[in-house]
Amino acid sequence: MARVPRFERVAGADRRRMLAEAAIASIMEGGAEGASIRRIAAKAGVSVGLIHHHFGSIDELVAQAYELLYDRIIAGVEAGLAAAGPAPRERLSALFRASFSPALLMPELLTAWVVFWSMIRHSAPMRQAHEAKYAAYSGILEGLLAAHAAAAGLPGFDLRLAAIGLSSLLDGLWLEWCLNPASFSPAEGIAMCEAWVDGLPGAVGRLG
Repeated sequence: MARVPRFERVAGADRRRMLAEAAIASIMEGGAEGASIRRIAAKAGVSVGLIHHHFGSIDELVAQAYELLYDRIIAGVEAGLAAAGPAPRERLSALFRASFSPALLMPELLTAWVVFWSMIRHSAPMRQAHEAKYAAYSGILEGLLAAHAAAAGLPGFDLRLAAIGLSSLLDGLWLEWCLNPASFSPAEGIAMCEAWVDGLPGAVGRLG
């Protein structure tokens, strides 16, 4: 009978993803203390040396964890948009519903995000990851707002500023809810975003 190997070799990309998943879990549980190579190695059940083999620094590992988590969030948003149909205004409503879904309204997610945000200013890998992912998310917002403006016959306004404003509103409401879930309900959060869109282009029309 052929001998069964004791350990299964894992492809490099799969191993890096597994370590990034462990980093997400470790940071969600321990905050800044969870963003250490030793804590992440323990969570993944691997040696510290294996992490050093796949990542040049802890910043590179945490940056990949950030990208992975951001991609997961964007995938959830895109799934909501795909289910909404082609109507531009309904697609914006679908964005708001996805943004206030149980998958995103998680205090543990805020714990991880605070760690990520704190690293952006002084970590080049984190800064690069943030700029790339934020650009992708802003592109989604700009596309939704442009389609809505065209379909509704709204006067011209600065799409870049509108996307920044909407992103800031969504981020601020999400942060407020995670800090104090009793402050407002998800339905009220959605209603506030709907009202913001219904106020276009007045909210940003003269800023550009």
